[in-house]
Amino acid sequence: MTTSPLIHPVARRLMAWGALILAMIICSPAQADITFDGFSRFIFEGSQKQLPVIIVNQSDEPALVQVKLDWGDKPPIAALPMAVTKPLLLIPANGKASTGILYQGLGLPDDRESFLMLKVLQVPKRTTDSNAMALALQHNLKLFYRPALPGSIGDAVNQLQWSNSPGGGYEARNDSPYYLTLTEVSVRDRSGATCGQVIDHLMIAPFSTYPLSASGCEKPAGQVAYAYISDAGLPHPRQSTFKF
Repeated sequence: MTTSPLIHPVARRLMAWGALILAMIICSPAQADITFDGFSRFIFEGSQKQLPVIIVNQSDEPALVQVKLDWGDKPPIAALPMAVTKPLLLIPANGKASTGILYQGLGLPDDRESFLMLKVLQVPKRTTDSNAMALALQHNLKLFYRPALPGSIGDAVNQLQWSNSPGGGYEARNDSPYYLTLTEVSVRDRSGATCGQVIDHLMIAPFSTYPLSASGCEKPAGQVAYAYISDAGLPHPRQSTFKF
């Protein structure tokens, strides 16, 4: 007579979760492939009454999507002064549909950009298979409300200041009214070698300072290399010198 080995309760739960995740991956119906007509972020200019948002369905099946807005950097309990004109869209196969973002001109500051998130949820297709589990896919896109402001994103990046911070690290100071999105931020020593950890992504709010941890870098550091993201969503490599 053979006896089965005992399985620890924690291991049993992990195995069950693993089986569930595998079933969701294997059995879930295919999601509609949607894009946003070439946009990866949206700029709502203060001169606009409404921001159009076009959603393209590249699938051979219709797609049902839910569109909503949320704050990008504020507690979700704060009331949103914007609204979506069509929060639910049925997009035909290989077709497109449009919705819009409305703002009445009250509730957002007029001396700086405001950051929101446009959230587009692909509603999974209902299945008759009782063993299948559907996965909903949500797209999160940055939306910036931009009132009439002096200068441009390029000007703001040119004025970005990199320096020592009182805590012993480094900091980036944004004195502009624009949000600055940076990627692949790396501090370099005097020889030009990268030191510390490369930051994949960071966003510096208007009129604010962003602290950088550069452990492993011996001061004084030489330069910082990064790429800023333009309104078109494209990276533009830059290199700046630290000021001490």
